[in-house]
Amino acid sequence: IRFRSFCICFSVFSHHEGVSLLEACPCLLDFLSNVAFNSTSGPSILSFTLKLAGLIGASEDGFKVLEVRLKKFNPYPRNPVPHPSIAISTLQECSVLGLVFDPRHWQEAGLWEDPCLRIGWIQGLKTILQHSKALRFFVQAGNSSCRTLDFLFFTLLNKTVLQGQGGVPLFCAGLVEPLLHLQTDSSLFVASAANQMLAHVLLLCESLSSVGCNGTKERDLEQNSLSMETNQNCSGVITKALEYLNKCLVLKETSQLSQSQQILKLLTQLLVQVRTPLLDKLLLTVIDSVEELVTKSCSQLTLPLMDVVLAANSDDHDPKQRIGRLLSLMLSRNNPVDVIQAAAAWLRSRQYDPVHTAHCARVLLLPLDIVTGISLLDENSTAEELRILMTERLKSKTCFSMICVCLTNIPQITLLRRIVSAVLSLLKLCCGDTSSSSAGCVGVFRFVTGSSKVQKCSMEALSALSKSPEVEILLPEVFKLLTEYLNSPSSDPSVEIVTRLQEILSQDSEGFARRAVVKYFIAWFSSCSSPTSCSLLVQSVPTVLSQGVADLDWEVKLHTLELAELLLDQAFPDPTPPHPYAVMSDQSHRSHTQDKESELLSSLNSLVDRGVISALFCFLVDCDRPVALKACQLLLKLRHTVCPLMVSAADTRVPCELPGWSWVHEIRKIQGVNKDPRTQGGSHIGSEARGEAVEESTSAKGDSVCVSVCEMLRSLDLDERLSILTQSSDHIYNSPLSLLQDIITASTANSHPNSEPGQEVIVDCY
Repeated sequence: IRFRSFCICFSVFSHHEGVSLLEACPCLLDFLSNVAFNSTSGPSILSFTLKLAGLIGASEDGFKVLEVRLKKFNPYPRNPVPHPSIAISTLQECSVLGLVFDPRHWQEAGLWEDPCLRIGWIQGLKTILQHSKALRFFVQAGNSSCRTLDFLFFTLLNKTVLQGQGGVPLFCAGLVEPLLHLQTDSSLFVASAANQMLAHVLLLCESLSSVGCNGTKERDLEQNSLSMETNQNCSGVITKALEYLNKCLVLKETSQLSQSQQILKLLTQLLVQVRTPLLDKLLLTVIDSVEELVTKSCSQLTLPLMDVVLAANSDDHDPKQRIGRLLSLMLSRNNPVDVIQAAAAWLRSRQYDPVHTAHCARVLLLPLDIVTGISLLDENSTAEELRILMTERLKSKTCFSMICVCLTNIPQITLLRRIVSAVLSLLKLCCGDTSSSSAGCVGVFRFVTGSSKVQKCSMEALSALSKSPEVEILLPEVFKLLTEYLNSPSSDPSVEIVTRLQEILSQDSEGFARRAVVKYFIAWFSSCSSPTSCSLLVQSVPTVLSQGVADLDWEVKLHTLELAELLLDQAFPDPTPPHPYAVMSDQSHRSHTQDKESELLSSLNSLVDRGVISALFCFLVDCDRPVALKACQLLLKLRHTVCPLMVSAADTRVPCELPGWSWVHEIRKIQGVNKDPRTQGGSHIGSEARGEAVEESTSAKGDSVCVSVCEMLRSLDLDERLSILTQSSDHIYNSPLSLLQDIITASTANSHPNSEPGQEVIVDCY
């Protein structure tokens, strides 16, 4: 019944718009009660049951049904009847709603310890809180679902007898207590869901409390199905939640660090979502505890504390000055690493505060100032005490993280005076060149030299500063240093890694790695201003294209075509249109045409040398249709660019070498030629009109085919090829002919003399 109900409720409900879940599946109420009573159900089934209860109770009609009381139920079977005067029937009544969402019931059954159940409990409650009745149930659950039972137990039994598992009290006004205990749950998934649920509850309670505080008449509250008692309980939930947060923020011992981190994350989430007056109330409640955490100077809490400060500083509210004081305390701690982390977090937030922003920028520039000896800061711009502490800290291995944080956040700093010079000096230090940093901190040199981490961050910083005016001035020095890095065997392999990338492209068995390599070359080529400035890239292009052609992964081949397209666009940029009223003599026109023809010829030869044309012809006959389609489009683009202007140069041949005869056979199919060139006794293949398009040549690598680029572009019917490639394959595979071929194949297999008796061939059901 469980799994059947699971399937029915979702399949039926999803196909009947406007029909409630219980109307579509009346058996769901029995399903909920049966599963709740059966403690042998698996955690996943119970979790689903809780979510289903929340889905049903999200509507007021469904909520009323869930409030129906059940018979024959003792919520605490392990506890004896406290007094003879208590009727057995009283102990055996509880609503479906109170039973399903009662944590004590699941604790008694020994199931509350499973995180799957706790997740279902949280998500079910969050789903059900869509109306005032559900909220009243949440804040009064301890008194509404089994009111008589709870009251008698509380008055007649010792409180310790009723203490539940996991520190959750058995008697509580509402479900807020269990929810608060889940805020620091051992399961991160449960804790995260509980954080979101608490924020949701506080927002609901605050909205309802503000209605009562604004002098709304009681009859208006009654119209909204909300009593004054519920309104007071909502205020109580807010107070209880804020007191809990304030209590959990107090760090008494290091073992509570994880709890403090989780509570700080929750506090950040609440500060982002809530608005005044709840925001002011929240800040006034926790501000002292947060300040106490700041003064403890615990490095593990630096970033969570900064998140709280930044979230609290985003809006105007009463304790605004206290928040500014917290930020000042974070930026004046005795640990330089913590100060740098706090300064970086402030700059990343892009909040407007000229005083703190300038201070954070100076903090982040201080390590570069100390290491390189290049004065990036004005005198007396930073406290001498911080400079001394940071200098000492930079002489240890922690200098890596400090320097890298500074380099990573350089784009956020607007004070760019001499920063590029400092980054270049740092890169020279990484290669062991200390000549430009004679005034720097010598104690740091031994850690920075050869550091791949500092190299990478410095390169990224230099790239981020590429548009600054200082880079234009120092451009020759920048290129000189980058060339030295490329030629230096001691530089980190990951710096601008060509040999290694080519090895991955030719040897790696994973397709995603080979795709990433080609995309890297595409990005590199896109950022290259001219071929002369990227000589290493130009040298590697033919290898990358040839390896891309030979790859079996269609996405690798498609990315290779993207690289080829970039090379085409660079070789044949869009021409500048002539002035509409320009007057040109015949001689000037002929001279201009010849110059243009010469440029095209030079560019075409360059593309041939780089392997672009060969790759396009090979991809044209590729078995993967997207690859062949893209190649055909690029060849059409090339034909429109080259062929019209090179008609007069018919005797000028631009040869291109294809890798082997298999490609020529496919080309011949496109041309409509059926004869094998090797049987013709000559070096040319094709009809007389296409005789000069392809010829055979011998090279050291073996058999190869030399083709004339212009003749091949003219002889191939690329327009018809494009039309074929753009068609869907459905007209072939879903045609009656294809069906008949399948039937004949199946019939032939069944009638084969070697087939065993009774053997059948399974054919798709059409």
